[in-house]
Amino acid sequence: MDDIDKIDIDSVSSDGQEDASSGGLANDDTVKGIIRVVKELYGIFKSYAILFVVPIVIAGLFAVYKARQEKPTYSAKITFFLSEERPQVVGSGSFSNLLQSTNISFGNPKKLKEYSFTEKVGSKMLFKKYVFRGKEDFLANHYLRLISGYNKSYFKEFTSVKDMSIPDYLVFKQILMGLRSMVAIDYNEAEIYSITIETSDEEFAKLLCEGFYENLIDYYIERATRKAKITVDFLEEKLAYVKAQLENSEFNLADYKDKANNLVTFKADLNETRYIRNKALLEGLYSQTATALEMSKTNLQSIMPLFQSIDEPHLPLLMNTVSTWKRILMFIFLGVFIDLFIIALIYTRRHYWGGFKTLIKES
Repeated sequence: MDDIDKIDIDSVSSDGQEDASSGGLANDDTVKGIIRVVKELYGIFKSYAILFVVPIVIAGLFAVYKARQEKPTYSAKITFFLSEERPQVVGSGSFSNLLQSTNISFGNPKKLKEYSFTEKVGSKMLFKKYVFRGKEDFLANHYLRLISGYNKSYFKEFTSVKDMSIPDYLVFKQILMGLRSMVAIDYNEAEIYSITIETSDEEFAKLLCEGFYENLIDYYIERATRKAKITVDFLEEKLAYVKAQLENSEFNLADYKDKANNLVTFKADLNETRYIRNKALLEGLYSQTATALEMSKTNLQSIMPLFQSIDEPHLPLLMNTVSTWKRILMFIFLGVFIDLFIIALIYTRRHYWGGFKTLIKES
């Protein structure tokens, strides 16, 4: 039994030693293989070192060319918020709607840019005249001169979008798309809004920023107060009409009294009664209309969005430039990547290309 146990132990120990030695040899072979591959790759790089410099130099020169070709851009920014102030309402009545937030008329801020560049709203901005570089013209024409190099005014007059010819309409849509790419709109939890315009021309950036903001104000005030404004206009016209009728009635009564002085008859008394009654009715109607008009004006003021700018663009504007050195380094890294890719191709061709060609022939 002792001999058998000894034999088994010796055999197990010898197998363990063989396994350990084989594992060590495998590790050594792996390390040697890695070193051999690295040496070969270094040898490839050393052999073609002059050629590998070419992509790096070309990439660096191209970066310098692009840096000189690219013009700086200018950023104009307006920061604003909507006022929460409310007029003080005197008298009784139900004015619960006056306590609602002003921003309820502002809509969804995320859709602000979408609203602003619809054809109806955008045309009001594009076909409003501004002074740019000493020339007063439509904003659309200023844009075409700056971006497309037009020397004359493309749009001579404007009636409505639906009355445009097809070529003019296509140009109009292209201008809207171009301006859209220049505009960025942000807001935060405090409902502070900002409009940022970025263009290659400093004066145009400031002009477009101010024009966009003014157009936005006009659109939202019109949108939020349309119904209330119609009521105010109607009551103003009605009040003017009632006032004219009342003044005419007062004149008729006074004229009648002058003519019927010292004339005591039933007919004269009847006419006087009618004139006095008509005057009293018109006075009551005038008073009611005037009260309704004042209430409608108060309601109009309460729902009107009040834009208050916090910060406005002033010349000189912030200039945005891309660092030339950063651009050069980026393109140099691209050249280095191309070199590494070429080295990998050469190595693959040396060791695996033959087997790959044989595999293709056999298949």
